[in-house]
Amino acid sequence: MTHQELQNSDYRIRKLIGILGLCLPFILIFAKGELLASISHYYYSTLSSLFFIIILSAFGLFLISYKGYKKDKTNETISDDLITNIGGLAALIVVFIPTRCMDSTSMAIDLICKSENYPLFGHNNMLKSGIHLGSAAVFILSMGWMSRYKFTRDVNDSNNKLYRICGLLVFISVGLIVLLIVLEKLGLDTKTMFSNYYVFIFETTAVIPFGISWLVKGKVLDDVKRLKAKFL
Repeated sequence: MTHQELQNSDYRIRKLIGILGLCLPFILIFAKGELLASISHYYYSTLSSLFFIIILSAFGLFLISYKGYKKDKTNETISDDLITNIGGLAALIVVFIPTRCMDSTSMAIDLICKSENYPLFGHNNMLKSGIHLGSAAVFILSMGWMSRYKFTRDVNDSNNKLYRICGLLVFISVGLIVLLIVLEKLGLDTKTMFSNYYVFIFETTAVIPFGISWLVKGKVLDDVKRLKAKFL
């Protein structure tokens, strides 16, 4: 692709998205104090729901604000801006249409479900849960797409191998979640085979790689080198 300069704000957004991706699962576990069936179930616990809403909303707004490179009409069919807009809108849908309350693996949340005293937009509706799940997949896959196909356009970038690996890990993680959910629907007891937390585990193995790739693409390594040179 032809050389293009990015605005400094785009590099800052890349770093922020990377930091959020790396921190999200660990902040939620710390806030709740226990592991739940999925990242989305932390919506139903008071403190962790605050972090969930703030971080996912920040993802959405940062992605919508991000412009990236202009589309190279010679070999690209979709622009950075369109992909991140899609991912950002999907992240906001994840916030405003949360997953269903049931099956969180938390006794405290199960009590909330039974009482139907849901917080904010909470629910126990299967259709809404399906919309949430699809939106979460679109959000994560758009991040993986950026890592695998958009960040590697510069053939001279020494980090291209890292971006490809990160993108591949995102795709594999989402694929495994879909596969195991389908197997569950077919009657296979995947919770016994892969634990009750496979969705959370594979969500984590998706968000951490895309967090790393966005951080590196945001030139965080250059920032580290500058700080090292300044103090050493």
